Amino acid sequence: MELVTSFSRLLQVFAYSMRQRTFAAWQSLAVGWLFASRRTVLDMVRSSGCQRHHAAFHRVFTTARWSIDRVGLAVLDLILRWAPQETLFLAGDDTLLARRGPKVFGAGMHRDPLLSRGSHTILRWGHCWVVLGVVIESPRTPGRFWALPILARLYLNKSSATLWRRTYRSKTELMIEMLEQLQRHAGQQKLHFLGDSTFTAPAVLARIPRSITVTGRVRTDARLHSPPPARVPGKPGRPRIRGASLPSPDEMLDAPRLQRLTLKLYHQSTYRMRVAEVTARFFRTPDRDVRVIAVEHQCGGRGREVFYSTASDASAEQVLGWFARRWPIEVTFHDVKQHLGVDQPQSRKPKAVERTAPTGLLLHSLVVLWHEFVREQPAPPLRSWTGKRAASLADMLGALRQDCLEQTKQTHFSTRRIPHDVQKILESLERLLALAA
Repeated sequence: MELVTSFSRLLQVFAYSMRQRTFAAWQSLAVGWLFASRRTVLDMVRSSGCQRHHAAFHRVFTTARWSIDRVGLAVLDLILRWAPQETLFLAGDDTLLARRGPKVFGAGMHRDPLLSRGSHTILRWGHCWVVLGVVIESPRTPGRFWALPILARLYLNKSSATLWRRTYRSKTELMIEMLEQLQRHAGQQKLHFLGDSTFTAPAVLARIPRSITVTGRVRTDARLHSPPPARVPGKPGRPRIRGASLPSPDEMLDAPRLQRLTLKLYHQSTYRMRVAEVTARFFRTPDRDVRVIAVEHQCGGRGREVFYSTASDASAEQVLGWFARRWPIEVTFHDVKQHLGVDQPQSRKPKAVERTAPTGLLLHSLVVLWHEFVREQPAPPLRSWTGKRAASLADMLGALRQDCLEQTKQTHFSTRRIPHDVQKILESLERLLALAA
């Protein structure tokens, strides 16, 4: 099997940081990653049909000299070239990839966000990845947003860091490192970071570069203050860094008369809510103005939530709309596990672990870019359901597999020589391969 030319050109982002022989092995792995039913290295090699020894493909991740961050930044350059934006929206979050084996580098016990509920925490053995992605709007379906991963860091809990003799670094430190790296690479490009409360809490906001606009979520009992008063010349003592205390978001929502909004967020969901808003400063970040939006949902059981943005002149509709753009990264995490099997490679060595999962995340970004900006026609739906109005990642992968199969047929044999009955069997096989995950 060979990759369709329009997609193989996108894989050149890997060629810039790899040697020619390493890149040739990676291209074979990319074929296997798209067509294999299980994404271990051996299964990828079997699916690609390559005759080289499997050790050559293991070396791509374990010992070859190339940088996964450099590849991610090359994907970012591709996004900025095809989808230029005045403000580049970034979404950050962490996800758990379940793994087995006590000798797997970096594996440890982490909270499973899908199985845990409230104070009931379920721990699973695996890898916790902190991921930063770029949010773009689909040119084929306006209003549909995609989160394309570009950078990822493996989080080691304290026991794993001690076991593997690594310096412990929190998830927020890893996220801030990626934001700073992206900021240096992007230059004058305006950046807007969207994150959940883990990565946008007031204590974390104080360490995020001020040139990056931040929209996030905080607790309903967050401590708010007004700006400090101007210092009187000649007055002894240190100048104040905080002004008077302001009502907390909970107290703001207790007011009897509040603005009511009905917004359509997350593609199709409609929310009715009471809204209170104020421009203030957090206690832990006294030098940065934020626009705080406290909402109380009137239906749906979501209760009270508090959002904020460092764009202090933004309206409530803008802040809530910006935060809703963070949701596609959750969809990305589901898709890369369900359709690209990023948690299936059985990597154990440090370099292999740190490269394999991010490679699967970057492959997701390239598949979406190929469908949205390169392929002439949108992918036909493999499955339909109520409310579906755009191609899913499964549809894109199906279209990519069909295009690869069509090019392989045209390259290696002509369908004119195939009997009609055999051709019907081949068409059925093509359909099955397109549906295969």
